[in-house]
Amino acid sequence: MHSCIDLLGREVSTYGCPYRARGVVVGETYNTFLILVGNRVVAVPKRLCRFYVYDLGLLVRGTYLVGYRDRRLFNCGAF
Repeated sequence: MHSCIDLLGREVSTYGCPYRARGVVVGETYNTFLILVGNRVVAVPKRLCRFYVYDLGLLVRGTYLVGYRDRRLFNCGAF
């Protein structure tokens, strides 16, 4: 299930959204991912974007990732 994917520390790029970013996810809030792009951190809204996860080879719809990371992963049995 796509909501069970933890993107923290993974290299991602945005796809199909107005925010273009490629970098490592260094944090997240309820509605955004914080992505380290070069030497700056950008906030990208989850709901508006899809995220390509390089090491998994997956394209994940951001609407599945809206919510707090710990709650989302706990509900999947990851904790």
